[in-house]
Amino acid sequence: MAEKTVAGGRAAWPLVAEMAVWLAIIAFMWAYSYQFDRNIRNYAWGAVGWPRGILLIMLLCAVLSFGFELAAQRRGQKLTSVWYSENEEGTDVSTGATLRIVLTFAVPLGYLWLLPRTGYFVTTPLFLVCYMFLLGQRRPRHLIGTTLGIFAVLVLMFSKWLFIPLPTGNWPGFYDISNFILVAIGSG
Repeated sequence: MAEKTVAGGRAAWPLVAEMAVWLAIIAFMWAYSYQFDRNIRNYAWGAVGWPRGILLIMLLCAVLSFGFELAAQRRGQKLTSVWYSENEEGTDVSTGATLRIVLTFAVPLGYLWLLPRTGYFVTTPLFLVCYMFLLGQRRPRHLIGTTLGIFAVLVLMFSKWLFIPLPTGNWPGFYDISNFILVAIGSG
C-alpha cells in the first residue's frame, strides 16, 4: 500500500492522525455536553455556552495547525513540532517525546481529578506550572510570573466579575486555604 506523501517525500499520516485524534476528542466532548444542556435565566446560550465555545476554539486551532503544518511540509520544510525528530527513514517519535505526549493528556486529567478534592485555588497554579514545564518552559522567573498572571486573571474573572463559585476542595486543609484566598480577594 502506497503511503500518502507531500513534497519532500515525507508522509502526511502523522498530521492526519493528529487531526483525527483532535476531532475525536472535540466530537466526544460536544456529544457529552448534551448531558448538561439546560437553559439559564439571563444567559442566552445556556449551561453549555462556555464549554462549546472552548470546543469551537479548539476546533479552529486544530484545523489551523493542520493547515499550517501541511503547507510547511509541501514547501519542503521540516515539522516544527517538538514531538517529532527526523532520522534516515523519516519521521520518528522518540521515547522522551512519547512520554511528553502521554503527559500532555495525563496532566490535565490529573488536574480534573484533583480539582474537586484540593480546590481550584491550590490545584490551578500547580497545574499551570507543570504544564508550562512540560511544554518546555524552564526559566523559573517565567514559570512563576506567567502562572501568577494567568491565575490572577482567572480568579478575577470568575470570582469578582462573573461571580462563579470555584471549587474549594473537600480534602482536609484545602477548603481552609481556598476560603482564606477568597476572603483575601474580597469574594468570601
